[in-house]
Amino acid sequence: MVVSPQSPRFYRVNISRQVVIIVAAFLLSFAITIALLTSFPPNRVSDSDRSRLDAENRALKIENANTAIGVERLSTQLSQMEDTAKQITDLMNAAD
Repeated sequence: MVVSPQSPRFYRVNISRQVVIIVAAFLLSFAITIALLTSFPPNRVSDSDRSRLDAENRALKIENANTAIGVERLSTQLSQMEDTAKQITDLMNAAD
């Protein structure tokens, strides 16, 4: 062991047993993750599956747009009915 004459102090770093266990667990889980990722590569999607998924996505987008339009129409009809009901109620109250 070589000690510099200008700095005769030794610095001792105390690492608790819990820290060592946590670091070891992290390294082990990291190694297991890497091993699993290399042994089970991601599935490749074929061109036919990709085109089928694209068609389904387009159909769902169109269906969602049509549903939104239907909801907007129903909302408009509901507000018109509410206005009509309010007018009828006002006429009935005015007649009394």
